[in-house]
Amino acid sequence: MEIEAISVMAFFTLIGIVIYLDKKNIEFKHGLIIRRTEKGIEVITKLAKKYRKFLFYVGNFAVVFGIIASILGLGYLIYKTFLLEPSAGIILPTVGSYQYPGPVFSVPFWYWIIAIFIVVTVHEPMHALFARLEKVKIKNMGVFLFLVIPLGAFADPDEKQIKKLSWEGKLRIFAAGSFGNMVVAVIFIALLMSFSHLTSLIMTGDGVIFNTTIPETGAHEVGLSGIIKEINGNTVNSMSNFIDAMQDVKPGDVLEIKTTEGSYLVKTTENPDVQNQAFIGINMPRTYYVYTGLMRNFGVVSDGTIRIMSWVTGLLGWILIINFGVGLFNLFPLKPLDGGLMLEEILTHFFKGKNVKNVVNIISLVILFLILLNLFGPGLANLLK
Repeated sequence: MEIEAISVMAFFTLIGIVIYLDKKNIEFKHGLIIRRTEKGIEVITKLAKKYRKFLFYVGNFAVVFGIIASILGLGYLIYKTFLLEPSAGIILPTVGSYQYPGPVFSVPFWYWIIAIFIVVTVHEPMHALFARLEKVKIKNMGVFLFLVIPLGAFADPDEKQIKKLSWEGKLRIFAAGSFGNMVVAVIFIALLMSFSHLTSLIMTGDGVIFNTTIPETGAHEVGLSGIIKEINGNTVNSMSNFIDAMQDVKPGDVLEIKTTEGSYLVKTTENPDVQNQAFIGINMPRTYYVYTGLMRNFGVVSDGTIRIMSWVTGLLGWILIINFGVGLFNLFPLKPLDGGLMLEEILTHFFKGKNVKNVVNIISLVILFLILLNLFGPGLANLLK
């Protein structure tokens, strides 16, 4: 059994033990497990008082940002939907090599669980912070799970007090959660770029290596071995160079491949997985990394180090993507999402008509239809071809 699968089983076992030990403080409703607490509310209240003036500026900026992001996001959704190109997807965790079908993005379990933890740790406390800024009481906060799968967190403000607020105050509360997720996304863009830059300072590609050649292919027939350094006169220092060198090659073409073991003439075949794509016949090609700069005396970068760095890069990337995705999706003018609540508040303020709720409900249904069409429309169109 893979280490990842074992760690996931251990995680769910631990969650189950914690739920059992804390069962007196847990609510069970229709498969949902809800744990409420008042911890953290005092800290949030102190922050709201200490940085009151600054937070008002942040809240106002969050509202403007939220409205602009909602319009741009909705415009992009409509554009892609009419082109029958997916612009969104459902993100679910997976273990091992299993991939979900359809419009579902398969994310390694630990990437997903860490990213979701950061999403909910930021989103709901931001709502609570700006509620306290408006002197709205927070009854409690908490988390909820489906069986033993963590789904999210919540803050429970006094709804009667929120209804009495000015429209600007309500908008600041509604916009805060998604704005927090967007700030996290920006932070992780910076972290990802910094980590990538740091990596480039301590290691560099020095060719492409592979595990074995595949029988009945050109590479196997000529006994290709060593570290690939050149293809048809094109220098190959990394997988990016390798892909570029193979870009215009067609099945049946003969390539001159130079490695650390010599020069080989390799006749390509058709890739068994991709039609009309040239294939030389090597297993698991990857960049051959060596240390550089101050660490150049350490020689070759081990596969274990590469795996760790790749894992960290993947984690930073998925935290960025999921925070951005959740933040933007929540800004869509679709009730009961934050964007839908913002739309209803803005229309109520400017039009004060009795039909505002009906208008918002109709808009919400239209946008929900667009989202579903964007998710499943391209697949249905391909089936009908």
